Amino acid sequence: MLTDTQLAQVGNFDIATVNNLRPAIGGGRDLLSAAGACDVTKYVTELSVSGTVAFTLAAPTVVGDRKRIICISATSTPVGTLTISSPDDTAGFVLPSTIVFSAAGQLVELIATSNLKWRAIHVDRAGVQTLVIGTTLTAGLVMSHLYACSVTGTVSSTIAAGRGLPNGIAPGDKCIVGCSVAASTPVGNIEFAGLTTANVAATNLAAIGATTDTVNLEWNGSAWLVVGNTGVTVS
Repeated sequence: MLTDTQLAQVGNFDIATVNNLRPAIGGGRDLLSAAGACDVTKYVTELSVSGTVAFTLAAPTVVGDRKRIICISATSTPVGTLTISSPDDTAGFVLPSTIVFSAAGQLVELIATSNLKWRAIHVDRAGVQTLVIGTTLTAGLVMSHLYACSVTGTVSSTIAAGRGLPNGIAPGDKCIVGCSVAASTPVGNIEFAGLTTANVAATNLAAIGATTDTVNLEWNGSAWLVVGNTGVTVS
């Protein structure tokens, strides 16, 4: 991707030409530290998230255009919610319309499809997202590397109630489900779109009840493949 200086040279330093070239060639960077829109004419948007803040990304205008969004700073209980216009809804490549950035290093790279929708082609997860089983709403919580479940008593998080484990956003996406709190005879269950290594569909990560419980998952485009499991019942 070209820098602003390189792009200006390609466009012979003519502003109109440079602006027309930018979506097709890429390059450039913008920084958002307050609520606002990502610049779709620039390749990289860096997010500095402090507290609760809202960002937007407009629909692409050029087929093959790329957009990389990365969180470079996250402070003060950060919740940076990015609302995406025209997310891809193609089976195997479904992109959620909202993505929450809450830790430095979280990154998603998007490409414009032939029908001008944003498709995720790469994701770097980072940080920890606490999931209070039976309580936490999980829409958009797709960027944390570790989902730390808090289980008190017999509790369940269902997809229908908006509390299931979020799907991945790009094939090859990986995450870990663990347990950070286990109290009052804990028996936790969280629904997910899953697949065992025996190629059998699974819908529940159940019997979560100890801080040693972990499940390693990898997204295949339509389901989380269970690639490692300690102490959790997959059914």
